[in-house]
Amino acid sequence: MKIIFHILAYKVLSFIKINVDWKPVSIVKNLGTILVYAIFGLGVFFFTQNIIEYLLEEIKIGSFLLHRFISVVLFIFFLAVHVGNIVVSYSTLYKSVEVQFLLTKPINYHNLFIIKFLDNFFYSSTTLLLIICAVLGGYGTYFGLGVEFYFISILFHIFPFMLTAASLGVIILMLVIRLAVTFGLRKVIAILAIVYIASLLIFFKLSNPVLLVTQVMAYYPNINQYFGFFDNHFTKLLPNFWLSESFYWISNNSYIKSLPFTILQIICSLSFFSLAVYLSRKWYYKTLTASTELRLFNNSLRKKNLFFSFDKHSFYKPQTDVLIKKEFWLFFREPSQWVHLCVLLFLLGIFATSISTIDVKLLNVYNPSLKAILYLVVFLFNIFLIASLSLRFVFPLLSLEGSAYWKIKSSPVNPVKLLTMKFFIFFLIILALGQLINFFSHLNYPSTLALSSSLNTAFITVTLVSMNFGMGSIFANFKEKNPIRIASSQGASITFLFTLVYLVFLVTILFLPVYEFFHPFKNPAIADKNLFLASLILALFAIIVSVISIRIGFKALQRDF
Repeated sequence: MKIIFHILAYKVLSFIKINVDWKPVSIVKNLGTILVYAIFGLGVFFFTQNIIEYLLEEIKIGSFLLHRFISVVLFIFFLAVHVGNIVVSYSTLYKSVEVQFLLTKPINYHNLFIIKFLDNFFYSSTTLLLIICAVLGGYGTYFGLGVEFYFISILFHIFPFMLTAASLGVIILMLVIRLAVTFGLRKVIAILAIVYIASLLIFFKLSNPVLLVTQVMAYYPNINQYFGFFDNHFTKLLPNFWLSESFYWISNNSYIKSLPFTILQIICSLSFFSLAVYLSRKWYYKTLTASTELRLFNNSLRKKNLFFSFDKHSFYKPQTDVLIKKEFWLFFREPSQWVHLCVLLFLLGIFATSISTIDVKLLNVYNPSLKAILYLVVFLFNIFLIASLSLRFVFPLLSLEGSAYWKIKSSPVNPVKLLTMKFFIFFLIILALGQLINFFSHLNYPSTLALSSSLNTAFITVTLVSMNFGMGSIFANFKEKNPIRIASSQGASITFLFTLVYLVFLVTILFLPVYEFFHPFKNPAIADKNLFLASLILALFAIIVSVISIRIGFKALQRDF
C-alpha cells in the first residue's frame, strides 16, 4: 500500500508541474477554461431546476414517476461508465507506455493494477463529476435540501455508483482476455455480445417507462403517492434503482428510508472493487502477457489483396486513393479504435432494437406536453449517441497524425483535399448511423414527424461533426498517441460542454413544434410549418458551424508542432 501512495503522490506532483504554468498566456487560457466550466455548470444547474419544476408543477407527473425517469437515465449513465472503462482500461492497463515503464520497477502486479485503475477512473470521470455536481445542485435547490445532501450524495451515492460500473468493466475486460486465450477472441466477443444483448433487452422489456406512465396516470390526480408495487422485482436489484430510490426518499425528507439503499450501494461498490483487486492478483500478469498475442483477425487477411491495400489501384485518382487508404489503416492499426467502434455500434444496435418496440399508441392517454417530452427524450438520446461518436472519433483526427505530420506537410498533398478526406469519411459514416437510429426510433410515429426528424438529424450531424473537427484542430496534441486520452483531454471536455449546450438549444427550438404536432386541437398545417421552420434554423446553424470549423482546420494545418 505504501508503494501505491508513493506512486500516486508523484503522479499528482508531475501532473501539477506539467499543467501549471505561470506564463501570462497560460494563465489567461486556464482562466478562460475555468470560466467556460463555471458558465456551463450554472447552465446545467438552472436547466435541472427548471425541468424538474416543469415536470412536477406544469405537467404534474408526480415525484414517483420523476424518480423512475431518473432511474432510466442512471441506467444509461451506468452503462456508459461501464463500457467506457472496458475500452479505456484496455489502453491504460495493457497498452500504455507507463505500464511498460513500471514493469521494470520493483512493484508487484496487483499494485500496478490498482494504480492504473485509479488513474484511469479519476482521469476519465472529472467532467462527469462536474456535470453531476451541477445536476445535484439544481435537484437539491428545487427540493430545498440542506448542504449535507451534497456531501452524502457525492460520497455515498454517486462515487460508489460509478466505482461499481468501473470495477465491473475492468473485471469483464480481464475475463474476456483470459477466456480469449483458450477459446479465441472472436468467439468470446460474440458470446459477450449475445449476453449483453439479452440482458439489455430484458431490462428494457421489464422497465418500460411508457408502460409505467400509463399505470401511474391511471391514478390521476392522486399521483403523489408511492407506486412501488409497479416496480419489477428484477430492476430492484440494480444500482441505478437503489440510487433513484435513495433520492426519492431524501427528496421526501426521509433519510432513514433511504439508508438501506445507500448501504446496498456502498457494499456493492466495495465488493466489486475488492473482486477486481483479487482477480488482478491471479489474472493481471497472465492477461498482460496474453494481450500481446490476441488478434481479432487472422494474419492471412493482411496478405490478401484487399481493396485498401496500397498495392491495389482503385477507380479514384492516385492522391485521393492514397489518402482514403491512409485513413483506413491509420484507424485500424490502433486496436482501441476499432474495438471502441465495435462497442459503440453494439450499443447503437441495442438501442435501435429496444426503441423500435415502444408502442406510441400508449401515449394517447397523456397530455401533449408529456408526449412531446417523451418524444424529445428519445430524440435527444439519438443525438447524444451521434455526439459521442463525433467526440470519440472526429475530435482526435488531426492529433493522430502524430510525428508523421511533418511528412504530410512536406509532401505534395493538397491541404484542402486532406481535410476534405478526413472530414467527409467520418461524417458519412456517422450520418449513416444517425439515420439508421432515427429510422428505428420512428417506426411507430407518423411519416411527417419521421421525415422532419431525419432532416434534423442530418443537420445536427453536420453541426456536431464540424464542431468536433474544429475543436480537435484547436486542441491538437501531436505527442499523444492514445486516441482515448485525446478524446478525454481538456479540449475534449470543453467540446463536450459545448455539445451539451447545443442539446439544450435543440430542446428550445424543437419543443414548441413537437408539442403542436401532438396537440389534438392544433391545425396540422401550422404544426407542419413550424416543424419546417425548426429544420431551417438547424440547417442555418449547421452551415455556420461547419464553415467556421473548416476554416479553423485550415489554420491548424499551417501550425508547426
